[in-house]
Amino acid sequence: MALRVAIVGVRGVGKFHAQWYAKEGCEILAFASSRPETLAQNESALKSVVPNFRGRGYFNLSDMLEAEKPDAISVCSPHHLHAEHSLEALSRGIHVLCEKPLVWLGPDKLGEAIEQSRKVVNLAAEKGLQFAVNTQYVAAVPHLLQILDEHGLPKIPEQVTLTMEAKVRERDISGVNLWIDLAPHPLSILLALFPEAELDLDNVVFEEGDDFLVAHFSLRHQTHLLPVTVKVRRHAGELERSITWGEFKIKFLPFVGEDGIYRIKLEWANGFRVVEDFMQVSIRQFVRSVSGEGTPLCDATMAGRQMEWLVALVGKYLETRWW
Repeated sequence: MALRVAIVGVRGVGKFHAQWYAKEGCEILAFASSRPETLAQNESALKSVVPNFRGRGYFNLSDMLEAEKPDAISVCSPHHLHAEHSLEALSRGIHVLCEKPLVWLGPDKLGEAIEQSRKVVNLAAEKGLQFAVNTQYVAAVPHLLQILDEHGLPKIPEQVTLTMEAKVRERDISGVNLWIDLAPHPLSILLALFPEAELDLDNVVFEEGDDFLVAHFSLRHQTHLLPVTVKVRRHAGELERSITWGEFKIKFLPFVGEDGIYRIKLEWANGFRVVEDFMQVSIRQFVRSVSGEGTPLCDATMAGRQMEWLVALVGKYLETRWW
C-alpha cells in the first residue's frame, strides 16, 4: 500500500519533496498553504513537478490533518513554524520529515529553540514515530568514506573544511540567518562522519563579510582534537559545495545525464563519481523508515544534536560581535 503523504508549504523546496515522494510511489494527498489567497499559486507549483496531483489545498494545518489523515508529512513551512507544525503532526500519530533547521525563533530565543527541538525529538520517541530533518547531504557520506579509503587517506584528517554556497535571495543573506539556513548541511555531514564527536568551543573564530560567514572550531573525536572550518555563503556566481579532507577536496556538483535525470557528481582532482540526487535518497530513506525498513538520513537523534551544535555556534558568534 502506498504511503499517504501531505506537504506543508510547496512553493519552495516543498514541491521537490512532493516530486521525489511521487517518484517513490507515494500518494500525495494534499498540501497546506499559509493563506487562502495563495492556494492557487501553491497548487500550480506542486503540479509543475507532480502533474497528476489531484489532491486538495488547505490554509489550515489542523484542518488538513483532520480531513486527510496522512501517514506522513513534510514540513516545509517558515523556520519559526517547523517545531510547531511537527509537534501537531506527531501528536496525531503522523510521521514527520522536516526541512532544516529543525526550528529557528531568532537570535534572542536560542534557549527556546533548543527547548522546542527537544520537545519534537522526545515526542517522536514517545509516540514511536519517525522524525527526520532533511539535511540531504548526509547521503554523500558513504561515497565520501569509500573515496577517501580508495585514496589511502587517514580516517581522521589534520583538518576538515566544508563549504556550502547557495544562490542570492532576498533573505538569509548574511550573519546569523545565513548560518541558520545553510550550516545544517555541513554540520550534519560532520555528525555522520564523526558520530561520537563532541563540539569544542574553547577557541572558536569567525570571519564574515556581506555575503559569507566562516566558523573555525574543533571537534573532540576519540583522542583527537580535529580542527574544522565551515564556510557558508550566498552569491550570484558559480557555487561551491565541497568537503576538503586535509588537502584532498571533493566537490558536490549538479549533474544531468542523457536520460534527463538530476544526479550529483562527486569530483576531485583526478576523478569523479556520479551518484543519486541527495534529496531523492533522503526522501527514499524516510519513506522506507516509516515502513519499518532502516532509519532516515538525519534521524531524530542526529537532528537534536545538529540543533545543539547549530545554536551553540550561533551563541559564540553573538558573543564575539561588536554591537
